[in-house]
Amino acid sequence: MIVTAAALLWTAGIVAAPLLHSTLASELLYRSYSVVCHQFEDRSFHVAGAPFGVCIRCTAVYIGFTAALLLLLAWDRFRTVNWNTHILLAVTAVPMALDGTADLFGLWQSTAGTRIATGALFGAGLAMLLHADLSGILHSIIQRKLIPYGTKER
Repeated sequence: MIVTAAALLWTAGIVAAPLLHSTLASELLYRSYSVVCHQFEDRSFHVAGAPFGVCIRCTAVYIGFTAALLLLLAWDRFRTVNWNTHILLAVTAVPMALDGTADLFGLWQSTAGTRIATGALFGAGLAMLLHADLSGILHSIIQRKLIPYGTKER
């Protein structure tokens, strides 16, 4: 829940940056997001006449990530699926990598639609992988606390 809350705040800040235009908070948000995104204005959504804190693809990654975390919290069946890491990574990362690379080398031009689709897919995949890893770590910690030291199980 902590990671989900942090993801919600991070994602909200993307839209808050232009809405808080000409304030210290806006400047801090834009600077924070500049660490993770190129922030090209022509590749960003705009609100209130100013660009989002990150580009379209990054916006989609963060929205996909946050939406998947919310889905994992809300839907028990989705949370218990045993994801194959390699397949999940290939299915979610490869389309974004291909879209970005092909655009870079002039093989085709990425559109807002391809950036949104591939970014959201990648973000959702990252959330599923993170959730699985954190769940495994927490399960291990809980199991260690329940099994007393000096027993055969330990």
